[in-house]
Amino acid sequence: MGEAALSTFVAALFSMMNPIGNVGIFVGMTTDRDAAEVRKIAWKCALACAVTLLTVIWTGGLLLTFFGITVDELRAAGGIIVMLIGLHMLFNKSGHKTSATETDDAKTRDSIAVVPLAIPIVAGPGTIATVLVAAERHPGLMARVDISLAVILLSILTGLLFAYSKPVAAWLGESGMAVVTRIMGMVLVAIAMGMLTSGLTGLIPALAG
Repeated sequence: MGEAALSTFVAALFSMMNPIGNVGIFVGMTTDRDAAEVRKIAWKCALACAVTLLTVIWTGGLLLTFFGITVDELRAAGGIIVMLIGLHMLFNKSGHKTSATETDDAKTRDSIAVVPLAIPIVAGPGTIATVLVAAERHPGLMARVDISLAVILLSILTGLLFAYSKPVAAWLGESGMAVVTRIMGMVLVAIAMGMLTSGLTGLIPALAG
């Protein structure tokens, strides 16, 4: 996997996981829990994200083959999903992650690390599509190792930010996290355009002319 392709993937994955912008959501869901429990939830969430995305990297191709989905179809569909999520982030809307009812329900659950924090807030459909497209576009062993390392490192970063979410949220403030979310949204829209264009060109070669 070339350096430029890896950099683009890392930027897309970071923007999609949006660990900084999601700190506010994490704080809101863990307000009534003590510091030790918050750290436990944070690292469980990070582990769940890593396991989910690593599973997609190494076995996602089998599902595509089973359903008869091509890489170009996946790129086009992934581009649409990523663009919609990017637009939501650009306008600072969280409806693509969880509904208000789901968020309120999560606050009363004993375990929220996997659902809804890891899935769908951090490793949601857009994140999974981004990882799956990258893995299928670069099927070589070393490329998948590179993608896996990026997933692990960003999952660790997510765990760290969530574990210290209260001081991070206090330092950034609501406006700071909103700015980060909007910037990540703009990056995602730009990357989504590339994914969509690439997929459509592969599906309809005449568009390349």
